[in-house]
Amino acid sequence: LVITFSASRRGGKGVKMSLSDAHYFEEMGVKKYEEIRVLLDSREAKDKIEGMKRLLAMISIGRDASSFFPDVVKCVVSTSLEVKKLVYMFLTHYAEAKSNEALLTINTFQKDLSDSNQVIRSSALRVMTSIRVPIIAQLQVMAVKQCVRDSSPYVRKAAAHATAKVFALDSSQKDALVDLIQTLLQDNSTLVVGSAVAAFQEVCPERFDLLHPNMRKLCRLCADTDEWAQIVLLDLFLRYGRHFFLDPNKGTFSEDEGGDEDKKKKKKKKKKGFYSDSDSSSSSSGSDSDSDDDDGKDDDDLDPDHTLILSSSLPLLRSRNAGVVVAVVTLFHYLAPHSYLEKASKSLVRVIKTYRETQYLVLTNVCTLVHSRPSLFEAYAKEFFLRSAEPTCTALVKLDILANLVNDGNATLILKEFNAYLKDTSKGEALVQSTIQAIGRCAGRLPSLTESCLRGLMSVISTNKNEAMVSESVVVVRGLVQRDPQKHVKVIKTLAKLLPTMKDARARASTVWLVGQYRDLVPKVAPDTLRKLAQSFKGEQPAVKIQSLNLGAKLMLKEPEKCAGIFGYILDLAKYDMDFDIRDKARMLRCVLLESQCREIRDGHSSLFLSDRESSPEVGGMFDQADFRINTLSHVVGHSVTGYEPIPDFSDDVPDTSIRDPVLTKED
Repeated sequence: LVITFSASRRGGKGVKMSLSDAHYFEEMGVKKYEEIRVLLDSREAKDKIEGMKRLLAMISIGRDASSFFPDVVKCVVSTSLEVKKLVYMFLTHYAEAKSNEALLTINTFQKDLSDSNQVIRSSALRVMTSIRVPIIAQLQVMAVKQCVRDSSPYVRKAAAHATAKVFALDSSQKDALVDLIQTLLQDNSTLVVGSAVAAFQEVCPERFDLLHPNMRKLCRLCADTDEWAQIVLLDLFLRYGRHFFLDPNKGTFSEDEGGDEDKKKKKKKKKKGFYSDSDSSSSSSGSDSDSDDDDGKDDDDLDPDHTLILSSSLPLLRSRNAGVVVAVVTLFHYLAPHSYLEKASKSLVRVIKTYRETQYLVLTNVCTLVHSRPSLFEAYAKEFFLRSAEPTCTALVKLDILANLVNDGNATLILKEFNAYLKDTSKGEALVQSTIQAIGRCAGRLPSLTESCLRGLMSVISTNKNEAMVSESVVVVRGLVQRDPQKHVKVIKTLAKLLPTMKDARARASTVWLVGQYRDLVPKVAPDTLRKLAQSFKGEQPAVKIQSLNLGAKLMLKEPEKCAGIFGYILDLAKYDMDFDIRDKARMLRCVLLESQCREIRDGHSSLFLSDRESSPEVGGMFDQADFRINTLSHVVGHSVTGYEPIPDFSDDVPDTSIRDPVLTKED
């Protein structure tokens, strides 16, 4: 808040009064830098506060203030609470880089661990464990041990964070730190639980025996912790559940087997508004009560503690934090019966409407879920339509999602939307090409759409002047024709007729491949196509030259009397080509098809060139990576990164639920 007061008087000047600290972020001259040391050396607390504020402002705008470290260290002994808070903020920032200087005041840090103010105690521990000198690791462990039993949960939380820092500095202290983590896991404060679990994951993630007596308590406290702690707890629940619970979906129907029945049930449900809360209200009835009954049947077959984990995570789907919602969905995807994931689809769609960075990460997880269970999001297809201001990376993921959501009910709507995207080329070639690929995947999912998709794509090929669109359309058409070539002979003839107008190498190579592969369906077109290619062979791209040689070889084997002359001419041109692959292929074909007298060699190559090719499988989407766990960086980038842990398999032999009974102490 800045208040400016100006008083204009005759012969007077305006008076400006500021009630904010914004002036600390203004550019400071050499004199002001010199003033900082004077202020820090002052005996007055207000001067020290002024100097510390200037230093912290420098740090916040990216300036290096490490040269003032010795001057700040001397202020640690100040009796002013405000000064100490600012000093500890500075020391925490530079303690790792200035470890040797920080060692000079370690006695002060140890003394402040017994201060009456919880902020000072936690700050002292934070600075002390930030000193990266292995020789004081034992002192750091003693400090953490003292704070673990502190009466303030704020200090105990700082102690939990400190355990991971000490372990990173000196792993030989692991045994002592594990004992401290065991104590922290028994804490009942929601402020401490998340940090304790994070320390457990960092120091001893394999020690599940520490979790058994505390697991039920963690489930009950999960909803009351902060959002960061909820994400950590949900990740822990997932790892724990995969080790100590049975697979809840073992022996159940897959998405493809039970999809029709699920769709029929969904049609009976009453249509509600997108933001309706009726599906979870206590007064809900009809189809909602039926779904609750189904969930109850699923829960009856689960371990009680397995059910407790899932039921305690369910309310977190209403969280405003997208990370929490995605963490719950990840838990349900890998640990829960299929019915639980149906409840999460609406929450995932809700958190898509957020910042573009978060939106992209959420969409990558939705994309993977759509590949395995498209019925979860079919009702929300419109929510994935592209917006004008969206970045290209987000738009590409949405196109992949829409292509996998297409069904008989929404096919017309989605194809109209794709047609609109093709007309708008302002977003670049990548989006247009991905839209054409999405149209091809729609036709692959619903064969009834093949004819309409082919008509639209052939229209693009014949009328559009955008080479990128034409090239991608020809590639997609080739894949669609392969599925049933007898029905699409006219398409092959049209493409062959348009070959001279095509400029892109991919489009020309795909067309030549189609003509050669289905030469028997177009017996008059194939030789004429070879004649045209012979005329332009010298100026063709390598991919087109390779396909021209393949086409000539196929026609030479079927009709040697008609094509021998043209094929020999093409081989002569290829003999002196700059590309060694083309030269070698031409020499091989000449030797086998024109000069070889061995019938067995000729017949062997005949079966190789003239064999039928099966249609290529449908190309997966951008995030169809079943090898990587969703909600991880490896899943987003498509390869394993440092720190990635694959999802563990369910255990076939699980221990009795009594291992999770709480341990009674003497006080209890």
